[in-house]
Amino acid sequence: MKFSVLILTIGIPGSGKTTWVKEYSKSHPLSIIISTDQIRMDLFGTMQCDPNQSEQVHDEARNRVKKILDDPSFYTGNYPIGPTIVVDSTNCDIQEWLKYKNLGSSVMLAKVFDVAPDEAENRQRNRERYVPRFVLEDKWKLYQKNKEYIPLIFNMIL
Repeated sequence: MKFSVLILTIGIPGSGKTTWVKEYSKSHPLSIIISTDQIRMDLFGTMQCDPNQSEQVHDEARNRVKKILDDPSFYTGNYPIGPTIVVDSTNCDIQEWLKYKNLGSSVMLAKVFDVAPDEAENRQRNRERYVPRFVLEDKWKLYQKNKEYIPLIFNMIL
């Protein structure tokens, strides 16, 4: 039996997801980071979010996760313990969670950043990239609508 861990960050832009992922990867250097910001850069040459590109970016993130989960080189020797994959993205939508759940990781964890739009907007002063207030509010509403389902979909909440 192969064992893998998938961690999804959940939170609006500016809530601290990428900062946490960077620190996590320092203490867990074998973990694999999938960043939708990096995918945007790879595909479109910018990290600025364009709603018309979101589906393609998220499909690519899931494709990368699935490729890693299916790669036998991550499960070697007598130890069937495989990869820990962290997806750094807003992930505020239950539909996204279900798509990741269907990829087949052994355990799926949610790292939740429950930061309101006012605080996220304030934190953006220290960021390279600015996300408009209406986007923060839309993502916040989506998160609020779906957060009660987190315990039903994820094995653990961090």
